[in-house]
Amino acid sequence: MKIKPIYLVPLCLLSLNVLASERATLSFTLDNDGVFGVDQDYTNGVFFNFATGAINPYPIFSPLSLSYWGGASLDKFEFALGHKMYTPSDIETKDPLINDRPYAGYLHTEFNYISLHPQQAQRFNLTLGTTGESSLADEAQDIVHGITGSDEPNGWEYQVEDKFIGSVGYLSHFNIARIRSIANTDWEISNVSEVNVGNFRSDVSTGFMLRWGADLAGSMGAANIDNENPFRASMLGASKSGWFLYAGVEGRYRFNDFTVGGDRPGIEDNPSISNPDAYDVSLQNLQASGVAGIAIYGHSFGATLSATAKTPDYEHAPESVYGTGSVSLYAFF
Repeated sequence: MKIKPIYLVPLCLLSLNVLASERATLSFTLDNDGVFGVDQDYTNGVFFNFATGAINPYPIFSPLSLSYWGGASLDKFEFALGHKMYTPSDIETKDPLINDRPYAGYLHTEFNYISLHPQQAQRFNLTLGTTGESSLADEAQDIVHGITGSDEPNGWEYQVEDKFIGSVGYLSHFNIARIRSIANTDWEISNVSEVNVGNFRSDVSTGFMLRWGADLAGSMGAANIDNENPFRASMLGASKSGWFLYAGVEGRYRFNDFTVGGDRPGIEDNPSISNPDAYDVSLQNLQASGVAGIAIYGHSFGATLSATAKTPDYEHAPESVYGTGSVSLYAFF
């Protein structure tokens, strides 16, 4: 069968996208609330992620792939190492604060299965890690604040207990509409829904993401409505290069959160504290989050800047809204 020359151009472009989609991804993300001049609640997060190139799903994983259900998908494994840190509103006081968030750190690993399609993206997640002294959050904050000259944190004695915790989760991005715009760009609105179950956190959430930019079909699922690690470069798998602006909001019902409700041995074992129960913190079950940002990436490198906001995770919180800034840097190879 002969192929007319006019058809060679789209075929060549398609082959370039296929080659691009098979690349592995290495990314670094830093979250911090210092951009808003505060040091409280979710105050810092550091994440290193590695995603494989395109894989052929093994039989044991095939039900996790969108191709198993009829769509041609690009599938990947992702491995991550992360560290999250949470502090009360006043880190200089040596005494625990009633009705304020406890100190907590979470050092964890993630094992993810990613499946990407122009109309849908999904991620299956297993997170395992440790809190308490084993999370090394106390030492990490001391080092960073010593370098930056920030206030000295004095209350890590009362952090949540040292415990091995984790969760399993499912995240889905589903394209509702993608409309052609000016200068080879598109508008897109999608539904973002997630469920997590575990002794770290259990919750269900859903919301909507609005994006405008180039090659949105190839970057479905990269931007997330989350104040913790809001951008996943590993889900840019089917795109060679592009850029987009994004904004999203979601509502959530959270059943449990160990960083809020975990036991605090420093309080329970302190004989000078006559009523340890007075320091228990009540989880706020109904929550909301918002995110806005810009992502720009080429064949080899990319960067994303994000700003996030969320309602409190616990009752009697001193603030009604908490915010963080986030930067992600990533490379494809």
